[in-house]
Amino acid sequence: RMDENYILLPHGVNFQEAIFPDTQENRRMFASLFQFSNCSQAQHVLSFSSDWEIQEDNRLMCSSVQKALFEEEDRVKKLQQKVATLEKRNKQLRDRVKKVKRSLRQARKNTRHIEQMNRKLTEKLSSAGGQIPYINS
Repeated sequence: RMDENYILLPHGVNFQEAIFPDTQENRRMFASLFQFSNCSQAQHVLSFSSDWEIQEDNRLMCSSVQKALFEEEDRVKKLQQKVATLEKRNKQLRDRVKKVKRSLRQARKNTRHIEQMNRKLTEKLSSAGGQIPYINS
């Protein structure tokens, strides 16, 4: 902030002017954006209303919001533990799939090798004069 002579004035958070006017419409609009929009320090509540019941409602709302926040934090912890467990299980399954794929590749390679040896053996036998039919035909 500056004064009328354009000299910078030091200020703290409490002395800053509000960016948005304190109206019901603005409170409603920001309530969905800020979880603690209804929670405030005692001196701030006094500026809203001097009515004790409204102040008490705000205090109770703060405690219920805090309770909801703690419950949400607990739920998040449980979900994070579930995610960690599922990620670990997923890694185990991926490793198992890798092993099965490797075994399948090795089995196919062995099958090709055996078929090749079988063909060579059949060719040798047929060139030796004895006609032996293919086993698979």
